[in-house]
Amino acid sequence: MADVVGVGRSGSVTRERAWRWLPGAVLAVLLAAAVGVFITVRQAVNDQNGRILRERTGEIGLLLESAVGNIPATMSGLGVASRLGETPAQAFLREARIQPGLSPTQTVALVHSSGGKVTVQAVAGLPTLSTGDVLTGVRAAAVERALAGRTASTPVLGHGQTRVLGFAVGPPMTSPGTAIYLQAPVDPAAAAQSPVTHARPFDELSVALYATPQADPSQLVLATTATPLHGTVARQTIAVGGRSWLLAASARGPLVGTFANAVPWVILAVGVLIALSSGAVLLVYQRRRDYALALVDVRTRELATSMTELEETQEKLVFQERLAAIGQMAAAVGHELRNPLAVLTNTLYLIRAGFSDDEEQRMGRHVDRAEREVGAAVVIVESLLEFARAREPLDEPVDLGDLVDEALSVAPPPEAVEVVCDGLDTAPVVRADHQQLRQVLLNLITNAYQAMGGDGVLTIRALADADGGVELAVSDTGTGMDAETAAHVFDAFFTRKAKGIGLGLAVTKRIVEAHGAVIAVESEVGAGTTFAITLPHALVAEGVPT
Repeated sequence: MADVVGVGRSGSVTRERAWRWLPGAVLAVLLAAAVGVFITVRQAVNDQNGRILRERTGEIGLLLESAVGNIPATMSGLGVASRLGETPAQAFLREARIQPGLSPTQTVALVHSSGGKVTVQAVAGLPTLSTGDVLTGVRAAAVERALAGRTASTPVLGHGQTRVLGFAVGPPMTSPGTAIYLQAPVDPAAAAQSPVTHARPFDELSVALYATPQADPSQLVLATTATPLHGTVARQTIAVGGRSWLLAASARGPLVGTFANAVPWVILAVGVLIALSSGAVLLVYQRRRDYALALVDVRTRELATSMTELEETQEKLVFQERLAAIGQMAAAVGHELRNPLAVLTNTLYLIRAGFSDDEEQRMGRHVDRAEREVGAAVVIVESLLEFARAREPLDEPVDLGDLVDEALSVAPPPEAVEVVCDGLDTAPVVRADHQQLRQVLLNLITNAYQAMGGDGVLTIRALADADGGVELAVSDTGTGMDAETAAHVFDAFFTRKAKGIGLGLAVTKRIVEAHGAVIAVESEVGAGTTFAITLPHALVAEGVPT
């Protein structure tokens, strides 16, 4: 049965520990689920933003290729005019003055290549070139490419604020050996400094255009924001004048829309709220459950205590009923035996008085034995009557020192027994029943004499306790008692003696408890016995120091 209970208790403890972790575990699982859904949805939104960004970047690339493609168309009119005029230079200049596509900040030149030398023949627009100038480097290479029949462009030239970009067209738009070279200023900061409004195309994007396939800051042609771009950047290569340009774009905000971009955060907030709410509900439920279990434990302990008290009360009631029945029987027996014993005592006295000397010597010892047995029977009858007629103690002052002297005079010690009194001279006067306390002392003292067998030390000690009461102890150096005997020594009719009926200590305890006092026993086999009577502070007479 104990093993089964132990296993059940172990399983209950295991389940209780698991229950303790449940709110935290549910909170952790729900938070993990919320974070997982957030990451998944956030990734989907980012993927959608990236796809839209790439689409918009492709659209911008097409627009830029179209815009750059109009430059050769503008230059082709100048080339055709140079072929049809009286002189190429005059016709070129006349056409340049009326050409609507040219900007005042651009420089357009009619150049001629001969013997690997590219020379400027005429200049229109911003005079960054002069007639007779010789083009070299990348500008000359662009012109040579244009003379080969292909539109050509240069990388960004110059440093600091003076940065230009060149384009060149040649035959069949121009006469053989002749090309139109356009040089336009490059100012990326101008576009970056202009405000972004909804009227601008692709206002939701930040764009950077480089005249090289790589993001080279020195080749930056156009930028709508500070470079380099941050965040997710889409890149596309476009063909401009036989060269590969890099178009880079990033989103200024969520391209999928503000609500769609906020959905992952809404999901995360809702998930965290659900996790916290679930954890809080479980925690509250757990605390209520713990409170209910604690209340059940308290009620169970109270019920167990009540059952124990009920059992003890029932046992006491049964015992009291038994004692009452025994008391009634003892009173009846004692009353019926007292008169015959008195008659026997008187008869033995008369018999002894009528003996002659010879009869005294011959029959005296038999009469002595009869008198002793009658005396023992009288003691038993008196014990029965004392046990049967319980009465309330009187309230009168009792000096403990005088009480002990009186008890010792009634029951003097045997010759080999030494009596030691301690603290009786300073013991307080108590309020008690003098006769009953004397009977208690006589019972304890005579029991001590019997336990010592007529040889030992009897100690009677009075000691004030911490609560203002007084303790009266009777100790002997006799044979002592084992634990079982000491546990039942105050039970009625319990005795280990050859003679006696076991009522002396039962009557003693009843008298002590009737006074509101307590009696206890301490004993060890071979080391003697001590009976201690604790008289509470309420029994100490007022005005008498303790």
